[in-house]
Formats: sequence, structure tokens, C-alpha cells
Amino acid sequence: MNIGIDMDGVLIDDDTYILDHKTKYCYENHLPDLEDPYAYEEKGHWTKEVKDDYRQKYFFEYIKNAPIRNFASEIIEKLHQEGNKIIIITARYKTQEESDIGEKMRKDTIHWLNKNHICYDEICFARSPKEKEIKEKQIDLMIDDSPEVVPAVAKLTKVLCFDNRYNRDLKGENITRVFSWYDIYRKIKEI
Repeated sequence: MNIGIDMDGVLIDDDTYILDHKTKYCYENHLPDLEDPYAYEEKGHWTKEVKDDYRQKYFFEYIKNAPIRNFASEIIEKLHQEGNKIIIITARYKTQEESDIGEKMRKDTIHWLNKNHICYDEICFARSPKEKEIKEKQIDLMIDDSPEVVPAVAKLTKVLCFDNRYNRDLKGENITRVFSWYDIYRKIKEI
């Protein structure tokens, strides 16, 4: 089986990390509270300058050092040993661009995967909602969390939707909610 795996929100609990760091950034910079802490990615209406400043102070550090979710490496290794092809499909900020920042983001992403012992056969730096890569790589099952990606991809293949506070209303045909990496493993074995 060809298994596609997203990174942020799936391999990493990015929502907690971003919420913690954005609220710290708001406090340190005397900005108002976040409008919707349950929103996906954009939790405040920041100017481009504020976003760029935040990314310089916190986001690039996240890309290098955010902690991996419990058991992700172990389960992915099991899936790979069982003969599944593992394809990381990420639409991470700037990774699709041919620029210095894009190159740095791709390099730091691959370094993070290696540092955290994530076994994979291929990596795709995609544009959201990843439909092109799902079709090209003939993905049989996608593990994702994005409110934009999950419904679009569910029209093409089965999706395991990693539960996060911003995607709790996602439901539909081909969408199965998962809560941990062992839950993912159990549900894949049931397929």
C-alpha cells in the first residue's frame, strides 16, 4: 500500500506549539489576544511584517526542533517493514518555492525527519490541497489533519484525519478520525 503522511499536525503537534508561541509573541509584542485559538494556522489577523517577525523568532526554530509525536517513528517503521511504501507529502511554508528560504525549509525538513528516525521512501513538497501528488504517487491512504486537504483528498482516496482542535468538524465518506499513532496503526490493520 502507498501511504502518504503529512508532517505538521500529524508527525508534530504543531497546533499546541504554534498556539503556545503565538500567545507568547502576542504578550511580548503587546498585540491583542488571538482572535480564534481554535482556527487552523491563522490564529490572528497579523500584517505581513508581524508574520515575518514571528517566523524569524519562532517558526524557523519549530521546523528544526519541534518534538515528534509519541510513537510516530516506531509505527512508520512497522508499516515500512510490512511492505508499505511511505511517502511524506507536506505543504509546509515556502517549501515549494525556488528561493533561499524554500531551500532552507526543505533542508531543515529533511534534517528533522532524519534526526527523528522517520523512515520514508520519498518526500513531496506539495501545494495544498495535495491532490496532484496523491494522484501521481497513487496514494492508497493519506494521513493528514488540514481542514483544506482532508475533504479534497477524501474524494480521491481514504484519509485518516489526525484529530486536532481545528478539524473536529471534518466528517465524510473516506474520512476516519485518528487520535494517536497506535490508533493509526490499528485502523490501518483493519483496512
